[in-house]
Amino acid sequence: MNDFYNDVPKPFKKFFSDDFWGNFDHMFQEFESQKQSQFPKTNIYESGNELVCILLLPGIERMDDINLNVNSNILSVSGTIHLPFEGYHSNKEEIFEGSFKRDIQLPFPVRSDKVMASYKRGFLKICLYRLLVKTSQNSIVIEDLEKE
Repeated sequence: MNDFYNDVPKPFKKFFSDDFWGNFDHMFQEFESQKQSQFPKTNIYESGNELVCILLLPGIERMDDINLNVNSNILSVSGTIHLPFEGYHSNKEEIFEGSFKRDIQLPFPVRSDKVMASYKRGFLKICLYRLLVKTSQNSIVIEDLEKE
């Protein structure tokens, strides 16, 4: 590798300096943080006043490992994924393991008192319902100025 670097003309040496490779490190770090911010993968389905959120969460053995919170139009999901391979050396990792937190923007505010969640075969299903704000319709008395 050193022979290659020594044979490169001077204008290119600056291009391939440590700054060049440092930019790649920054890019990969940014990519990793973006990947984590989009975990778990999520689909949201809407029908009338109902939302169904499906989250891909493989390997959850205890429901205590997942925390759900709803605040207006934000669904917060956090928890920990444990894979049962302690003592092994990793050769390749594509399946996320560890703590996660994701805030999911919902298309409308939802009721926090009516949330149902279930987990089956790696999918967390969350049913949410639109928060309907009661608008008070006060009748307005119109004064008849003709009667005077």
